[in-house]
Amino acid sequence: MLVSKKIVLTGAPSTGKTSLMQRLSHPEVTCFEEVSRTHIATAQKEGVQNPFVSNPMAFSEALFDQRLKDYFSERKTRIHLYDRGIHDVVAYLNQIGEKIPDTMLKNCSKYTYDIAFVLPPWEAIYTKDSERLESFEEAVKLHQALISTYKAFGMKCIEIPKGSLEVREAFILTHL
Repeated sequence: MLVSKKIVLTGAPSTGKTSLMQRLSHPEVTCFEEVSRTHIATAQKEGVQNPFVSNPMAFSEALFDQRLKDYFSERKTRIHLYDRGIHDVVAYLNQIGEKIPDTMLKNCSKYTYDIAFVLPPWEAIYTKDSERLESFEEAVKLHQALISTYKAFGMKCIEIPKGSLEVREAFILTHL
């Protein structure tokens, strides 16, 4: 069986994760896209503007289940790259003071990533849109919650410096 490195790109909203993921896409890298935008867009079509606010646990469980499914996807390449991971769900729930289900905590303890790259908040590129609903101030708080959560589950966080996509890509490639 092929052994794959599991690498997660995490960080506050609007820090460039998805753009960087697209840049790192390569035939030798299996990329797993962020799933929350799809869930948010679906809820909005059903009249729920912000599903995380209206029912944080149901929304979080849906994200967690999909991210866990991605985590266990067939290993086709030596690198599996995730736009957010299962631990992000716990960080977001912690940030709002929600009790974390034991099954989530057990899965987060058992299933970790080989590398957690963290993109820091960057006001110059921060934008809100129909699915990105947090303010920049909320994004800064989420950044700290994400780092705390990944570290609490024993993962080393490597902060990606602010800079062009080329600079950020080169930084990641030197750490693989």
